[in-house]
Amino acid sequence: MDIAGGNGPCSFESCFAELPAGKWAAANALRFGFIVRYPSGAEQITGYAYEPWHLRFVGVDAATDISVRGITMEEYVISVARPGQQ
Repeated sequence: MDIAGGNGPCSFESCFAELPAGKWAAANALRFGFIVRYPSGAEQITGYAYEPWHLRFVGVDAATDISVRGITMEEYVISVARPGQQ
């Protein structure tokens, strides 16, 4: 799901992370079961540039685990499919 904080110049740009809506989403998304799908610094893993506006619903438990471990969805899926490899 893509989110935005209005039609400003940072809609669907990495600077969205600095807007109040972007900061709120980063801090609160996991409470509702969402993760930032393409996190900063994970381009080699996800294959996509940082997209702070792009959220993915994975459920509260998975979102919390991903956040606490500081991993991407790809790494999480591998760790669930092959426990002990992550």
